[in-house]
Amino acid sequence: MGCTQSSSAVETTKKSEKTTEAPRSVEAEAKPLTPEDVVGVLKGRGWEAEIVEESSVTALIKTSPHGLMKCVDGRPSDHSAMDGPKSLGGVYAIATNRGVTDIEGLKKICEEVKKCGSVPSCHGDEHAHPAPMGCGFFKLWSQSKLEGIPAPKFDSEEGQKAILEAGGVYECLAGSHEEKVVYINFVEGTTLAPNGDDQAFVVDAWMTGTYNLDVPKYLVAAASTVEQLGGPLKAKLIVPN
Repeated sequence: MGCTQSSSAVETTKKSEKTTEAPRSVEAEAKPLTPEDVVGVLKGRGWEAEIVEESSVTALIKTSPHGLMKCVDGRPSDHSAMDGPKSLGGVYAIATNRGVTDIEGLKKICEEVKKCGSVPSCHGDEHAHPAPMGCGFFKLWSQSKLEGIPAPKFDSEEGQKAILEAGGVYECLAGSHEEKVVYINFVEGTTLAPNGDDQAFVVDAWMTGTYNLDVPKYLVAAASTVEQLGGPLKAKLIVPN
C-alpha cells in the first residue's frame, strides 16, 4: 500500500455545494466518521469528550519530513524530531490496523512511512526490561489484549532491530506517565510535540487517511489502550477552523 494525499477518512470539513455527479453505489454513499461520531463513541465508553477548533490549540505545529512517526505517549523523548505524526506505538499503529504480524511486513511498512514523508520509529523507556517493552501499546499488542488484533510473531527487541534496519529510529522516553488529556487531532499535516511539564496523549487521527487505515478500528484501539494503561478518560478532538 502507498500513502494517499488529502484522503482523511474522517469528515471534518463543511459539505461542498451540490454537483452533477452520477449516482453512486450505496457503498460509495456510506458516510465518513465525523468528530461528533467519535465524541458519541467515547462518551458511550465513559469518557469526557469535546470538540475544539485548531485556533484554540496554540501548541499545534506543522509536521515535517524529518519528524518521527512516533508513539502517542506524552513522556519526553531523547530524540529531537518531535514534529512528525503521533500514532499508536509509532509504526506499530499501521501494522496492527492491517493485521501485519511478521518482521518482513513491518519492514515494508517502514519503507512506506519514509515514502509518505515521515521517519518510522518505535520506543522504549528507562524502566522496562527489555527496554523496548516500555511501549505500552506494543506490550498490549504482544499480550493479545487488543480486541480483534492478532499478536505479533516477533518480540519487542526483534521489532526494534527490524525498524532500525529499515532506516527507522528507536527513542527512549523518560519519567513516568502523567498525561492529563488525550488530544485526537483531525487537522491534516499538524501535530503536538510532547511536553514533559504538561503531558498529553496525542493521536493524530488524520494520518488514518494518509495510510488508508480502518478508522473505527484505529480509534477503538486508541481508546482501549488509554483505558488499559490507566490513562485519562478525557479527550479533546481538534478540528479545522
